[in-house]
Amino acid sequence: MPYRLATDIGGTFTDAVLLDEATGRIKFTKVPTTPKEFAIGTMNSIDKFGIPLEEVSFLSHGTTVVINALIQGTGAKVGLITTEGFRDIYEMGRGNKPQMYDPLYRKPRPLIKRSLRLEVNERINYRGEILKPLNEEQARKAARMLRELGVESIAVCLLNSYANPIHEDKVEAIVKQEYPEAHISPSHDLTREYREYERTSTTVLNAYVMPITERYLASIEVGLRERGFRTDLMVMQSSGGIMTSEVAKLQPINIVESGPVAGVIGAMSLGEALGYENVISFDMGGTTAKSSVIYQGTPRITREYTIRGHPIMLPIIDIEEIGAGGGSIAWIDAAGALHVGPQSAGAEPGPACYDLGGIEPTVTDANLLVNRLNPDYFLGGEMKVYPNLARNAVQKIASYYKMDLTQAAYGIIEIVNAGMSGLLRALTIRRGYDPRDFVIIAFGGGGPMHIMALAEELEIPEVIVPPVPGNFSAWGMLMTDLKYDFIRTFVNSMDKTDMGQLNNMYESLEHKGIDVLNRQKVSEEDIRLTRYVDVRYSGQEHAIMIPLPAEILTEDHKSMICNKFDEMHELTYRHCAPEEPKEIVSLRVTALGIVKKPELGKIKSGSERPPADAFKGKRSVYFKEMEGYVSCPIHERRKLLASNIIDGPAIIEEPTSTSVIHPDQRVRVDPYGNLIISTRGGEV
Repeated sequence: MPYRLATDIGGTFTDAVLLDEATGRIKFTKVPTTPKEFAIGTMNSIDKFGIPLEEVSFLSHGTTVVINALIQGTGAKVGLITTEGFRDIYEMGRGNKPQMYDPLYRKPRPLIKRSLRLEVNERINYRGEILKPLNEEQARKAARMLRELGVESIAVCLLNSYANPIHEDKVEAIVKQEYPEAHISPSHDLTREYREYERTSTTVLNAYVMPITERYLASIEVGLRERGFRTDLMVMQSSGGIMTSEVAKLQPINIVESGPVAGVIGAMSLGEALGYENVISFDMGGTTAKSSVIYQGTPRITREYTIRGHPIMLPIIDIEEIGAGGGSIAWIDAAGALHVGPQSAGAEPGPACYDLGGIEPTVTDANLLVNRLNPDYFLGGEMKVYPNLARNAVQKIASYYKMDLTQAAYGIIEIVNAGMSGLLRALTIRRGYDPRDFVIIAFGGGGPMHIMALAEELEIPEVIVPPVPGNFSAWGMLMTDLKYDFIRTFVNSMDKTDMGQLNNMYESLEHKGIDVLNRQKVSEEDIRLTRYVDVRYSGQEHAIMIPLPAEILTEDHKSMICNKFDEMHELTYRHCAPEEPKEIVSLRVTALGIVKKPELGKIKSGSERPPADAFKGKRSVYFKEMEGYVSCPIHERRKLLASNIIDGPAIIEEPTSTSVIHPDQRVRVDPYGNLIISTRGGEV
């Protein structure tokens, strides 16, 4: 089976990447996303390769089905079974106010009505000791009642079940007896951390999207089987690894940021291959712009992720995103101010220039009107776009402000750039990182078109545009490993911690990881286990995750852990207090099953001067720096050679994206076909 496949659903297009392991060649396809039935777009992208799927040994998939269901509120009718006296925790939440200065802030509306939150009599303390046995008859009545009320999915979250899940296991077994058709989500299957509100919220969200995710993945599996696919479908996780579709059906909340995370992993892998430790990934697609920071070779992980105000207490790669994509709609508010997004034309009806029914002006329409885009080479000529329809749409903006069409179009571009600049500042400067210490890896259909201006503004010295940037997130899925996180709450003073006990608990977590990977037929030499410990100053609310060495821990390790914590606290919050006592909060083990990855292929070498057949002619392109239209050389990227140098202003075209090189910028093509752009001109 010589092929490996990856597919990624975006807001406008669905991408696929095919690796031929025999030759090392990679092929790419891009088709319109099908919002009414996402699986159709996925199958269409795979079918374009024209290969028998029985020859595919690996298929990884990134999907937006979970986050779409959460944002749009299209999940299942959910019930909750919890400990007696605690059914209102989910609605009460915490007393903190995230939007402190917003007088209109309202707490998120719960996904479960109070009448569907049922209680059972039981009690386990924080040590995992049973204080009161489970009233099994109450659990049975609760299951029957939820069945009668038409609940499709049931969340089970009992007090302190993170310390001992025995009662949750019993409730789950009872529900399966009384209501076998229901989807069931016990909290301890997702997380073994304390914090009742966050744990309940995570479990409820998981139950909310379980039915829709199961149906969606099952429909893809049917399509794959019909085409001869015989191995497990893999799904991209929000934490940066992959899991089997069977696990994803049970833990769909783990794939909430499935597609975007693949781009971050791809950027990390490419940065590592090119010798860069500090990387900013920047992905601009049809609906959103997404960015993440990779510092010292490691992406930042967050445990404070929220969706519509609902917290998810799971490790998720920290991605910030805004509604700024090619399909983002330009509109004028009641006060006469121009905005772009977050509303998007998406795949249906799409930008006006697509001629699919869209009539509102979008970022893609604006780029077409200032001649950044070639109307005859959209998707390599596979898709026709219509400048006259873009003019009609943008004319609404121009007429309102009594300006010419070019000013209106470039105004749309400037506004969307301002939003994305704010996104990059929030990820770097506001978190204590100096953007000048990073390189940007830009991808997505719109990333290479807009990133050069943003890098110039933030004084980021280099931008890297990988080959086929429009499919880069799908390529990133081929660079991911099987990954599972195992967590156990263990609140204890650092000074009083018994390191022998700590070693035993880590060993137990590691055995769980090995067992899961063994069941997926991962060989022993391909298993990697990494330990972490969450530490905080005594009295603090939140902790910082510290990596630990893979060795037996002794008393001598305590000072190493404390010093590392102070260092990371300084980096995160710009202050630390080495003299303050510290305490452990949680123990973590990440289990990786190493997957074979494609190697970067080299391209042919040439001189500094690009070959004649790469030059496609000139086009009049608008640049603000030049105060108007400039006759700009156009190059075909697929015909460029390693060592070629191109000075801006210039346009570099390829089927999935267009790179806009501004004046005083210089491009060098590296041995792997990456475009290395210096934002300050001169040597690169």
